Amino acid sequence: MNFSSIFSKFKAYPLLFAVIIASAILAAVFLIQKNSNTDSNPSSEISTSAENQSQLLQPATFATDSNGNKIVSDTNTVPSEPKQSLQNGTDTTENSGIVFSTDTTDSTEPATDSESVSGAAFTTVDDDYFSDALFIGNSRTVGLSLYGSMPKEATFYATVGMNIYDLMSSSAQIPPEEGPEQSFKSLLSSKQFGKIYIMLGINDLGTGTSESFAEYYKGIIEQIHSAQPNAIIYVQSIINISAERDAQGDAISNSNINEKNALLKQLANNDYIYYLNINEVLVDSNGFLNSDYTSDGIHLGGGSLSLWEDYLYSHAIVK
Repeated sequence: MNFSSIFSKFKAYPLLFAVIIASAILAAVFLIQKNSNTDSNPSSEISTSAENQSQLLQPATFATDSNGNKIVSDTNTVPSEPKQSLQNGTDTTENSGIVFSTDTTDSTEPATDSESVSGAAFTTVDDDYFSDALFIGNSRTVGLSLYGSMPKEATFYATVGMNIYDLMSSSAQIPPEEGPEQSFKSLLSSKQFGKIYIMLGINDLGTGTSESFAEYYKGIIEQIHSAQPNAIIYVQSIINISAERDAQGDAISNSNINEKNALLKQLANNDYIYYLNINEVLVDSNGFLNSDYTSDGIHLGGGSLSLWEDYLYSHAIVK
């Protein structure tokens, strides 16, 4: 190698050689730095990918309330205490410390011994049994009052759209859609009833959780019992809906109803609170409200109300 020749060229083009040497040094530094970063954090790309995947696997679910508003909740979030939205803007729900079983086995299967459902000794009664009865409910109970054949002495307190959260502050026509209006609290204080039948819940399916619903329901029962200490309180199951209505995929679903019914059943103490599974005589083999009994998938037709009534006559507590 002719170093004299190279040296003479270096002297002739010093700037060119300086640029070449500087470029080589920068390239070497860049390669060293890149290798150092890769070795110090080899899982950085994997970690980012895992975070993205975690976000994709945790979608929010939603249901709709009775007004059609979307209710959004995180499937991985468990509320620390029940929260309810009341029409008067006041949240009166308290955590009563009740522990409900998580077993939500479909309660629509017929009992093998209908005389001992939930450990209660049910018997068959006649019309006189209902002369001091109070029926509380929503549009389904309104239908029972208007188109059923329960004894005229029975009292019906029911309105279309009634829900468990508004019951204590509500007013209604007695009898439904025909008589004078009266508040629920004044009704409880004006007369002593021997039996009180409650069917509420279909309008509450998009509000809160099943546990908070059952806790609030229990609080309502306690208030009713305080005002009517001698009354037998019957908690009637929320009637299931038809397969066609269930297929709409909103909050009004049989899975939601069955979950709440399983918790309502646990409210029965078989002392003064008894659970009545009306669905036993209304659902088909798949647990849906029999399509022959309804025109809209939710309400019972006039011809099928007798099934409900017959169930009440054959599932009574006599003390």
